[in-house]
Amino acid sequence: SMDVPAAELTAEIAYQIGALRVFAEAAGSTVSYVKPHGALYNRVVRDEEQAAAVVAGVLLAGGRPAVLGLPGSRLLAHAEAAGLTAVEEAFADRAYTPQGTLVPRGEAGAVVHDADEVVRRSVGMALDGSVAGVDGSRIAVRARSLCVHGDTPGAAALALRVRAALEEAGVRVRAFA
Repeated sequence: SMDVPAAELTAEIAYQIGALRVFAEAAGSTVSYVKPHGALYNRVVRDEEQAAAVVAGVLLAGGRPAVLGLPGSRLLAHAEAAGLTAVEEAFADRAYTPQGTLVPRGEAGAVVHDADEVVRRSVGMALDGSVAGVDGSRIAVRARSLCVHGDTPGAAALALRVRAALEEAGVRVRAFA
């Protein structure tokens, strides 16, 4: 986690979205949502100033992309207050703390590697609105988006398995935006 001054973070976010928009348009697409990554994603769960700076950067970049974040995060609260679409996100392949946040990647068990378990957790989150925390407690998870990390070995095949299992369970899979 870095202590980036709010004005600098706002400018960095706007710059990154602008650059991404140019590449997306060159490929015939658009940027429909934004999502902070890594340490920034985790920081804006609770950090008011950094969450506000990220949303300010989204607004500065123009357009009205949706903002993805952890349910209950300061980021989503700021996005909603700014009139942006706030999309709650859950993680199929990450472990949750009893507080409903993600277990830091540096800790044992932070990433769920068993593909069958990832699929079970995904269906459970969609149907029951909860997932087991690392301590065995039930964590409420109300999400409109489900993340399977691209750096997970076999991520594309795993995402297809998750989608098939969700559809088989009667979950309607569709774009949030």
